[in-house]
Amino acid sequence: MMRLKIEIVGNGLHPNEAVVGIKTNEGPQRLVIARRSIDDGFISVGWPLGHQDKTTLVELPRETQTGAWRVWVPDDQLIQSEERRRA
Repeated sequence: MMRLKIEIVGNGLHPNEAVVGIKTNEGPQRLVIARRSIDDGFISVGWPLGHQDKTTLVELPRETQTGAWRVWVPDDQLIQSEERRRA
């Protein structure tokens, strides 16, 4: 599994939610996620769905404010999850 770098940019409607920003090829995107999903500045996004040049297609855990579920992100925004590295 992969983890995507995020930046907390605000609070969600519920105290357990956060608005986070992610860098994509089309520019910054925001989405609301559960705070418990955030681990050291990253969220889990599962396995990559595609790869092109230096970008990777990932599926987000929630849709962005523009309605996207899948986004192309620069490779430097992703790391391999700890579980996979230990296997």
